[in-house]
Amino acid sequence: MNEIESKYHLLEQENQRLKKAVGELSILNDLSLAISGSLDSEKIVRTIISRSIRAIDAEQGDITLVVEDKANPTQTLVRSMDSSSAHSPLHLNQNLLGWMQINKKPLLINDPHNDERFKNVSWDASVQTLLCAPLMAKSKLIGILTLYNKKGSEQFEESDKRLLSIIAAQSAQVVENARLYEEEQAYKEMRREMEMASAIQKKMLPSSPPEIEGYAVDGRNLTAQSVGGDYFDFIKLDDEHLVICLGDISGKGLSASLLMSNLQAILRGQVFHLKTPSEILRHANIQLFHNTGAEKFATLFLGILNIKTHELLFSSGGHEYPFLVRLDGTCKRLIANSLPLGMFEMSEYEDETILLQPGDCIFVYSDGITECVNVAEEEFGEARLEEHLKSAGSDLYEPSKLIDRIFNACFKFSDKQQLFDDMTALVLARNP
Repeated sequence: MNEIESKYHLLEQENQRLKKAVGELSILNDLSLAISGSLDSEKIVRTIISRSIRAIDAEQGDITLVVEDKANPTQTLVRSMDSSSAHSPLHLNQNLLGWMQINKKPLLINDPHNDERFKNVSWDASVQTLLCAPLMAKSKLIGILTLYNKKGSEQFEESDKRLLSIIAAQSAQVVENARLYEEEQAYKEMRREMEMASAIQKKMLPSSPPEIEGYAVDGRNLTAQSVGGDYFDFIKLDDEHLVICLGDISGKGLSASLLMSNLQAILRGQVFHLKTPSEILRHANIQLFHNTGAEKFATLFLGILNIKTHELLFSSGGHEYPFLVRLDGTCKRLIANSLPLGMFEMSEYEDETILLQPGDCIFVYSDGITECVNVAEEEFGEARLEEHLKSAGSDLYEPSKLIDRIFNACFKFSDKQQLFDDMTALVLARNP
């Protein structure tokens, strides 16, 4: 080869290199224009895959988004796949995923079945060649872009790996921004739904106490989260009978709220045709047992007051024993031993009766009051609650003031610590 031919050859090589570089720049520019204005992660991912397949002449491609999950750090979510072949869709091998998470660099495999790095991996028979590039956003691996099988039984080249790496680097932040935007929108939607659920739940509780001759009654619920699992109710059966009840669902949040609504519906459907609290609790227990998992249960205190005879017939499903405060300041507990509702199908419940004297006050509460903690992790406890009830004086006969008194004592004790559990109280007082 003479000097002129040599120069011509070098010039031809340089022209080919420049032509390839211009082609790659065009591919990258087109991809940037296609994805930069979108916040639809699914559309972005599909565009990246299809453009990559076309640019590198592969048969198939996918993007695996890495999900941060401390319980399962290798969990992935295959979001999209595009294919120009008739073969079944391929998915990223878990061993390959692990390698990418450790090394975070492009990977080219032209003989996967004999590659020493993956000699114990069982590859799909149709995988002949494979090319991977990490999607990195702020030094964090957020996904993996993978192409399968160079067309025409060819092998992937180093130039293919370089181009796919550039595509992945250019696309990663766009994918991450879209994902973060969708997460933000999903969070806002969840907040709206929680606010709506909270409003619905509040409407399900009594808006005002009933007026009962010779008695004062009231109740209040304060949730630790947007929605809660505590429940109280007053149900006037007729001119002579009033049902009072207070329940506490295991757990907190939306699941407890849904079960609380279920319990309320069950009780309201039964109190008008079952005569005793024990019967009501027995039937409610069976329904909860069949409609909930083993980890969910409810404690419940339910009483039926005979307004004429002043007898309170009551039963309890594993609930905290209410306090009965007498006019002379003495205090006792309304004890009815039994299991929470929903734990065992054939649980039995017993009725107890107490005659309310003038000046008697019954304080029913959920454990969110006694288990309220201070900065030293000390609980408010039953002893403190009893002392505050004994010293309540005339507030015993103004239920709203009594509930204010107890709640404020809890807030002062906890020194504005975050509520760990719902706080609910119900007061029934016979006028002195």
